[in-house]
Amino acid sequence: MSSSDAHLITLPQALFRGFCRRCPRCGNGQLFRRYITPQRTCSICGLDFQDLRADDGPAYITMGLVCLFITPFFFIAQALYEPPLFLALLISLPLTLLILLGLLPFVKGAFMAALWKTKP
Repeated sequence: MSSSDAHLITLPQALFRGFCRRCPRCGNGQLFRRYITPQRTCSICGLDFQDLRADDGPAYITMGLVCLFITPFFFIAQALYEPPLFLALLISLPLTLLILLGLLPFVKGAFMAALWKTKP
């Protein structure tokens, strides 16, 4: 796919490709070299990923999403089972961290795809 065909890709398509950690333009090349370290360019279509600087945006979005969905779970668990504080922290802190770190690459991929698609 050439760069002139990029306008044919919709924002939802680009976001889905990024969420799958693939190149937002062609959907085939790997977006990341390691955990959240982007490739320099797409190995398939040659899209330059260096301009897609995500910085702290994906971390803030991931923290917001995880806290939005996991907080009610812990309130419900506390109300139903009333576990001791040490047990609640022993379960909730590692679980929250695990979910955060697991979701971060997917959110960063979608964020980078959004940057690519909305770039002037």
